[in-house]
Amino acid sequence: MEEQIREHEWTIVKLKRARNSLLNVSKFPSEVLGEIFRWNVIPKHDFDELEEGSHNFLFVCHHWFQVASRTPELWSFWGNTLEDWTRRYPRSGSAPLDLVLSLPGHCYGNENIDAALCNELQGRATRNNIRRIHLSVGKLEVLNSIISSLTAKCEGTRPNHVESVILHNQTGKPVDVSDFFSHYRFPKLQYLYLSRCTISSLDHLTSRTGALTVLILSLDLPSPTPVASQLLSILASNPFLQKITLDSLGIPQDDSGPPSIRVPLHNLKNLRLSGDSRGVLRLLHRLDHPRRMDDISLHLDNCSAMEVSQSVGPYLRGYLRDRGRSQHGLGLLLCLDSYIIIRAGDVRGTNSLLQQMDTFLSISVELDGIYGDAIGRTALDLIAHVPGEEVVYFKPVGNSSTMENISTRFPNLRALTFDHASLHTMFPEPDLGRDKETLLSLQRVSFKRLIVDDGDWRPLVTFLARRESNGNRLDALEILDSRPMSREVVEVVKDMVGELLVDRQD
Repeated sequence: MEEQIREHEWTIVKLKRARNSLLNVSKFPSEVLGEIFRWNVIPKHDFDELEEGSHNFLFVCHHWFQVASRTPELWSFWGNTLEDWTRRYPRSGSAPLDLVLSLPGHCYGNENIDAALCNELQGRATRNNIRRIHLSVGKLEVLNSIISSLTAKCEGTRPNHVESVILHNQTGKPVDVSDFFSHYRFPKLQYLYLSRCTISSLDHLTSRTGALTVLILSLDLPSPTPVASQLLSILASNPFLQKITLDSLGIPQDDSGPPSIRVPLHNLKNLRLSGDSRGVLRLLHRLDHPRRMDDISLHLDNCSAMEVSQSVGPYLRGYLRDRGRSQHGLGLLLCLDSYIIIRAGDVRGTNSLLQQMDTFLSISVELDGIYGDAIGRTALDLIAHVPGEEVVYFKPVGNSSTMENISTRFPNLRALTFDHASLHTMFPEPDLGRDKETLLSLQRVSFKRLIVDDGDWRPLVTFLARRESNGNRLDALEILDSRPMSREVVEVVKDMVGELLVDRQD
């Protein structure tokens, strides 16, 4: 009886498969179906897991299951956890592997790599069919085990066809990657990101890459600081670089090599340098990058007032000049604390009331031996290098500017945002503008986190009254996240501007 039941069940299965074979979707060539399935199992970002249900096509019908089982590319991504790796690697076949692991240090569970998995990684490295290595790991023993398994066990160097390497070390100790990079050449490597890694010498990268489009080095001690000739050699051998990020240990402190030779980086779009001001500025002058880039970000440590005026300021002026005018005007942000931050960007759109800007240049200066009011004077020296007539939007953060300073530097200003500033500091003289009207083009003013001493709004009322009496009232005034304004003051101010937005009032 049981045998007859099994025979009938098998007959039903065959009938269902025959019915499914008549469907139009089942008539697609296996190669087409496999390609459709493959697009369903590609992670969107560097460390993403597959979306839930990504492999549901396996359960549609027997034909689809067979096609999927015979398509190794569907299994080239093992997932981003060790549990996923253990479950999926036996099915991956010979497809190029995208090795991705996201393992924070606080994770619990199966956090060890067994011998079988290590052997699989070694075999992959030997057969040279790993396409991506993306590791963001907070367990040092796991990270060391993976890197060791991927390191060639041979004399000399051999080609490695990996296209992308991201080693994001989240552990409390640096991980040494010297052996891995000393045993390989990387003719196809396009993306290289090393974070909290050590490498005995950048010579391990010199002349071993040539196709890089992204280079991000955030090295850790005991990695030696590279000499200029080493770094420049790496950059020169990768002319297709679009993004470069280097921090302190990646910035040479010497100026070796012919000073007249500049590395041509004509495809560069994004440049981020952070370190000692002299090293960063020297490196900048050795790079021949495009006039217009998407983003330049510089963080300068131990910078003196003389360097700001003689090096940082001229670089700022030269880049803005070479970049050319912004279509809708230039936006500028200035922030003062124990350091100076200045950002320049393109103002969005033609609407003069629009306050957003797309930042393309950011310079952060950690000052050496400069305190108190001297920081403000140094900042004013820096923005003096900006073409003030092009600035249509300005945002000072903190008490970095008064209206008098702003009016003399930016005559064509249309929108102005003060963030966390004192009202009495911005308007130090209650009769400012009595003899000469300033900022004729100003249309919108916004105050955020405004400091109002003793609830005294008279400096602002005086400023607005002067503008109204000259027939130059503001189109809009915003006062946000600040001390509440009394209803009497609201009524007075409302009559002197086109539009008033106050989020707090008594």
